[in-house]
Amino acid sequence: LLNARLAAASRPSMLVVRAQSTLNTGKVVEDPQIGDYPNLPYNSSQARGPFGWWDPQDKRNFGENVHEEDEIMGVWAPDLHTYSPYKALAQIGVFFASMAAFAGFIYKVNPERPVIQRTYPFGGLTEELGARE
Repeated sequence: LLNARLAAASRPSMLVVRAQSTLNTGKVVEDPQIGDYPNLPYNSSQARGPFGWWDPQDKRNFGENVHEEDEIMGVWAPDLHTYSPYKALAQIGVFFASMAAFAGFIYKVNPERPVIQRTYPFGGLTEELGARE
């Protein structure tokens, strides 16, 4: 246990920054490798409004600085999910319940075929088709 604490304490601070980089916190994290580039807060472009931008596809104005980790914070990054796991599970449950209810309704109603079932002479051609009796 003591060795694990010492190993965690001696890790570079960059690992901590990278682990938190996908969170949409709006917090500015000190990055020693960024140099003189502007250290922008972690705000995803997906959280921005859809109107009023020079580039509506990326939700960015002309000349605006791009975040150092734009591939994570941009519009084309993985979606931001604000639902709790319980709400997501409830939505999936409602979907499957509605599909089961629809399937049960169709099974109960059992619509008739739109055509008459084909009839064959000689008892349905059992002998001609090779049926065993």
